[in-house]
Amino acid sequence: MKKGQIGIELGTRNLRICIQGKEQFLKMKNLIAMDCYGKISAIGNEAFLMLEKEPREIQMIAPVHCGVIGDYTNMRLLLTSVFRKYFRHFRKYTVNVAIPVDITGVERRAFSDLIWESVRHLREVHLIPKPVLAAMGNGIDVSKPSGNLIVDFGAGTTEISVISLGGIVSSRLIPFGGNQIDQWLVHQMKREYNINIGKKSAERLKMQYSKCENDKSVIIKGRDLVSGLPRKTWVPVLAAEKKVRDYIHEITMETKALLEIVPPELASDIMAHGIYTSGGGAAFSKAESWMEEELGIQVHSMKEPEDSVIRGLKILIDECK
Repeated sequence: MKKGQIGIELGTRNLRICIQGKEQFLKMKNLIAMDCYGKISAIGNEAFLMLEKEPREIQMIAPVHCGVIGDYTNMRLLLTSVFRKYFRHFRKYTVNVAIPVDITGVERRAFSDLIWESVRHLREVHLIPKPVLAAMGNGIDVSKPSGNLIVDFGAGTTEISVISLGGIVSSRLIPFGGNQIDQWLVHQMKREYNINIGKKSAERLKMQYSKCENDKSVIIKGRDLVSGLPRKTWVPVLAAEKKVRDYIHEITMETKALLEIVPPELASDIMAHGIYTSGGGAAFSKAESWMEEELGIQVHSMKEPEDSVIRGLKILIDECK
């Protein structure tokens, strides 16, 4: 029987799985499509293609909500299906799961029970704090007696943590993230352009903004609120900037509040090292400068920050023997 280590990140929007000794990792949408008989129609990216286009017989389910398991039964079905499809020959593996810090004991137990019930013939299940993994994914040596502050911008939550000696000194879990920006964009398109768009179109507009700093415009397709007919219109990508800036400002204020209670020695380390960011929200090109302007501390972001946690998991399991 094969033995080794597996790393799993159960994100609000994406599910990522890495394996010891392999460079590539599996990344798919954390989504499941169920028919009216309770059978799985599609999972992951295939289910995402069906999102907002499904017939009434199909129900779309996102089992992870605000960083924790909101639908245990369907999350178990999804994870079981993934392992049967991609990892059915694996036995006696140790599974390392990335979890938020500020969750209840019941929510922590749900992560552990989920893995034991979904992945059979395991050796152990380890629950690893996400901020520690995100820091490792940013190239930080978390074992040193030095303070580091990392802000993880997720889809459903944003987590701000101070790390030292491989543990969490202080942290805050904010219950909003990139999904709230998408919802705001849907309402904004209704108010300013009289067009009703889906969340997938709002996400594409947000992603275009994260890649572009000028006044470029993109075509948005939806339903006209006046005529009720399909319509397309040109929308400047900067339409997303107001909400993104408000979001970054809110996170900056929470970061300030956390810094006020950090021990002085750790605060001096953070001032020297700067603040590290991870998650999809860190991809906004202006996020670093906005945070630096308000905090007066240098902010660092690596390439592909949305994969920081799974990179940290990969480093962790590759170090295990």
